Amino acid sequence: MLDDTGMVIVAGGSARRFGGGNKLLIELAGMPLFLHTVRRFLPELAGRIVVVVPRAERELFRAAADRFLPGQRLIWAEGGAIRSESVKNGLAALPDGVTIAAIHDAARPLATLALLERLVESARTTGGAIPGKPVTDTLKRTDATGLICETVSRSGLWRVETPQVFRRAALEEAYRRAGDREFTDDAGVMEAAGFPVAMVHNEAENLKLTYAGETELLARLLEVEPRR
Repeated sequence: MLDDTGMVIVAGGSARRFGGGNKLLIELAGMPLFLHTVRRFLPELAGRIVVVVPRAERELFRAAADRFLPGQRLIWAEGGAIRSESVKNGLAALPDGVTIAAIHDAARPLATLALLERLVESARTTGGAIPGKPVTDTLKRTDATGLICETVSRSGLWRVETPQVFRRAALEEAYRRAGDREFTDDAGVMEAAGFPVAMVHNEAENLKLTYAGETELLARLLEVEPRR
């Protein structure tokens, strides 16, 4: 069911919150972080995975791929100044036969092929589908001084993850309509263009490495997490 599906893995972020260095090149459980993410979708998406990387570090990423995943057919694209530029560059690099596009954060190495298949199935029907988990914590809003001013209802709220999957033509059109506006995820681009996007409940762990203190936990999860 994935013969027409391609993936853009965005590895062009600045990692400011991580505290220095490119977190995606850090070796965890025997392999650089971004390659754990890539490997999850091989060999099923071989030849249809685009890795978007910063120009200044392109050779570092390619050398790591040659060392740890030799012979794999990866497509490389250059990252932009903002995330939306990186995604658009990645979409443009996908092969012509790809009609379903999955956009995935390189820092989420636990997402599985089984999750991707569920999202693709939903996206074929609705035009777009993203994974997430319902918000279960109590939410508070504070004022400028840090004092609580409101308790926010969590009804209908979700914590959003990737990969986010869309009909490629619809996502490309949504980005054309967006112009220079910035969005935090691709579902937001689709929403702004008026395209429907479905939420798919993902019960499995799908941690995104954001802070340096999370590396030890993620390394343990990578050692025990099943590939599918």
